Amino acid sequence: LIITALWTEACLSFPALDALKEGYEVYVVVDAVGGTSKTAHIAALRRMEQAGAKLISFTQLACELQRDWNREDTKEEFAKILFSK
Repeated sequence: LIITALWTEACLSFPALDALKEGYEVYVVVDAVGGTSKTAHIAALRRMEQAGAKLISFTQLACELQRDWNREDTKEEFAKILFSK
């Protein structure tokens, strides 16, 4: 599962931890969520990582989904998403 939410320490961590308990592989997009404070955000990310979640940035996720520029059917849209201002 690729997951993000409004608040890291509640809206994101609760479903992520539940999904991990049920055996899902969970990817938390760390720069597409925020906490009530920087400390709360970091603590919640650490908690999920300790439980087995994989932390990933939006850019890294996009690059992993695209893989390389030889994927002709998606590279144009990928470039628009990644390089648009």
